[in-house]
Amino acid sequence: MSVTEHDLSEIEGKISSLLGKQAWGAQLGVGSFITIEFGDSQPPSSMGEPPHGAWHLWVYCCAWRLETQEEVVAASEDPRPKLEVAVQRLNDRTLRAVEVQRPALETTFIFEDGLILRLFPIFSEDFEHWMLYDPTGNVLTVGPGTEWSYEAAGS
Repeated sequence: MSVTEHDLSEIEGKISSLLGKQAWGAQLGVGSFITIEFGDSQPPSSMGEPPHGAWHLWVYCCAWRLETQEEVVAASEDPRPKLEVAVQRLNDRTLRAVEVQRPALETTFIFEDGLILRLFPIFSEDFEHWMLYDPTGNVLTVGPGTEWSYEAAGS
């Protein structure tokens, strides 16, 4: 399935309420996974689970690069200690814009002070690129390949 301009508008529309929100709780997960929280902290759904924001971004199976206009801060395959420090730079920064590009749904998250998180899909099938859980209980899933969906979490 090919990605249309309408698809890009739909995806960006699902993200639009996230703009202007401040990132917190950014952390490196398994491998090169990243999670970032936005909005008010929500109570954990189970014992021992960390709090999530009203919005929860999970960068899943894609390569990524954190950069500014002047430098590459880190890229997803750099040494883990460097990645752990770099991901912390996302905390307390306000999300200003999100751009999604055809054909592979490459996504750019632009934060205040020119910090940019670029996501590069690496799978055309089997694995999602990233997921955004929102306050309505829905999740925007981007990938694999050119697929995307917006539906109730856990569906």
